[in-house]
Amino acid sequence: MLTPLLAVALAAQAAPESPAPAVPATNEIVTIDLLPIEQAAGARCAIAFATISRWQKTGDARGNDYSDIEASGGREFFVRVMAKLMEDTGLGREDIVTLSTRALADYETPEGAARIKAMMPACELMKTAAGL
Repeated sequence: MLTPLLAVALAAQAAPESPAPAVPATNEIVTIDLLPIEQAAGARCAIAFATISRWQKTGDARGNDYSDIEASGGREFFVRVMAKLMEDTGLGREDIVTLSTRALADYETPEGAARIKAMMPACELMKTAAGL
């Protein structure tokens, strides 16, 4: 489930001392679409890995098409990307949870599962480039 992954990511990251927001500093809900392209791509892949991991843990057949996410570094990728996102943008833990939850809901649809499948080759490359 996404909650344990978020807990790990959030626990591993200390609050930034002086945020340098790259996203709106209003009460506006932050979405992946508001992030710069590099951050958005990383966040989308991290959340896709978390989604597949949940599918695999719950026996959802949608997870069968992918290698073991836990064993292949998907969880670590998620933690690193979300911690870096907090550091780079000044987003708080609640913002990251909101951003992740919204994206996760989008991935749970049939269209979202198809998007994950289409982007997974690029996400795997991104994970490999991160040394995982």
